[in-house]
Amino acid sequence: MQARVIAGQSRRTLGGVSTRFDERLAALRQAARDPAAEGAAKTLTRALDGKNGMLVAVAAQALTPERDGAPQRKLVERLPAAFERLREDAVKRDPQCQGKTAIAMCLRELEAEADEVFLAGARHVQMEPVWGGRVDTAAQLRGICAMALAEAGHPRAMVEAAHLLADDLAAARTAAARAIGCSANAASGEPLLRLRIELGEEEPEVLGECFGALLELAPASSLEFVGSYLGSTDDTAMEAAALALGGSRIEDAFEPLSQQAERAVHGGRRDVLLLGLAMLRNDRAWSHLIEIIEDGPPGSAEGAVRALSTFKYDERLVQRVHAAVQARSDAKVTARFEASFEHDEE
Repeated sequence: MQARVIAGQSRRTLGGVSTRFDERLAALRQAARDPAAEGAAKTLTRALDGKNGMLVAVAAQALTPERDGAPQRKLVERLPAAFERLREDAVKRDPQCQGKTAIAMCLRELEAEADEVFLAGARHVQMEPVWGGRVDTAAQLRGICAMALAEAGHPRAMVEAAHLLADDLAAARTAAARAIGCSANAASGEPLLRLRIELGEEEPEVLGECFGALLELAPASSLEFVGSYLGSTDDTAMEAAALALGGSRIEDAFEPLSQQAERAVHGGRRDVLLLGLAMLRNDRAWSHLIEIIEDGPPGSAEGAVRALSTFKYDERLVQRVHAAVQARSDAKVTARFEASFEHDEE
């Protein structure tokens, strides 16, 4: 009997703690919605001065660039200390890196001078227990901090980006490539990106980001390098290169994409190359695809229709494709047009 009473008291106590936390979280969210309201600054300050990553995250997310004023600036000034506090006993205080990530995002959006936060965050690794082992939950944080350093032109930015290019997690490597692409530092960035690519990268998202960053950072010297992967026997590399060239919208990317599309035998590879051409979004590329619809091999014609359907919001383009399909008078190409342009996928 006594044991049952004690157990019941324990449940009520835990329930009371949970209820108090829920109430505090609700009050904090209300303050975050209107930081200028009476008492809001005090509530936000209490959260930022605490050791609970979830509460810190909610408070930090309220400090957006659109909101200004003395109370706002005073709260922002508390973020670096809050960040350091959450790095201590990090798994317990800030599981999933919620608070630290929100702080880094806020400081980056505000373009705040927070080098110590960004340098520490770019190297922060947080291994947390999961079923069967442990997992690093800080990849997003590292990426945000690397991007902030690159955008600010920090002298250590490329060093930290290089470190992240070798990160175990694809999300961090992707962010590193993106940071290098926006750094405007071609002298350091181009060789780093080329090295990452030539060492081999299995993740399509990382490889695509590396190709895209190269074309953004050093388009003239990178076009041939990226284009050389269009003939790769590695489908992942070929697809990443084709989409990066198309996404770059560099006019000279037309030649390697169109030439490889003509040589492609495998339908899947050909379709990716045709999509790359469509993504260039210039008249030369689109006219070339229209010609393929009118006179090209049946498989290529269907692929060109699929590629151009990406831009079916363009009424003039739709009219041109429709006219080409009618001129060809091929049942399969017509069916592909109807499926791609006239019916939204469910």
